[in-house]
Amino acid sequence: PDLHERPRRPRPVMSRPERTAAAQAFYDPAEAAKYSASARMGRTQRHLAERALHLLDIRQPGALLLDLGCGTGYSGAPLERAGHAWVGLDLSESMLRAARAPGKRRDVLCADLGAPLWLRRRVFDGAVSISAVQWLCHATANGHDPAKRVRTFFRGLKAVLVPGARAVLQLYPEQPEHMGMLRDAAVAAGFSGTLVVDYPRSERSKKLFLVLTSPNQAAAAAGGRRRAVESVGGGREEA
Repeated sequence: PDLHERPRRPRPVMSRPERTAAAQAFYDPAEAAKYSASARMGRTQRHLAERALHLLDIRQPGALLLDLGCGTGYSGAPLERAGHAWVGLDLSESMLRAARAPGKRRDVLCADLGAPLWLRRRVFDGAVSISAVQWLCHATANGHDPAKRVRTFFRGLKAVLVPGARAVLQLYPEQPEHMGMLRDAAVAAGFSGTLVVDYPRSERSKKLFLVLTSPNQAAAAAGGRRRAVESVGGGREEA
């Protein structure tokens, strides 16, 4: 190495927001305004949503989609451009105020993803979630049981999806155990699917997408069949 070269400063370690506070507390009015005004954040979230929409593989416009953890609506914009309507759920009212847009093909509701979803059964043609589901793996409030909340989330998601519909969840699991918790709960709820990893060799750019398919009516009626979640590069794990 060049002895005259200045040593590089170590990159600062960013604190994960889910370790800081509950979503509705972390994304207060000031943080929500900063998030909504960030061009970089907007580009990133829209890019991830476009990738999720590609993995959702809905061939025709006019679908009704669910956006889980919709925030300020960045991730919903690509859904609208593709000709779909969407309903967004988020726990932060401050974020939802920025997402509301009368006249657009959207509606947003304040909801906790770890609690039962009080939505009509079998109404959504697909679901996406961008950078949100990992919050469920942390106890961000007194009485939170992450494993129980994750199971509740996947049971509720299956209930509101049309049989055979897909859900694409882009997430940042902090630990391998968190990914295992999510996988096991998805399988227990009846989903099958795969883990898609974009840029797997880059720790900085790597993105994880859990691509799930809800059981169709024939499979649901045939209970007890084997279900599998495939992991890219890791073979297949069966329940």
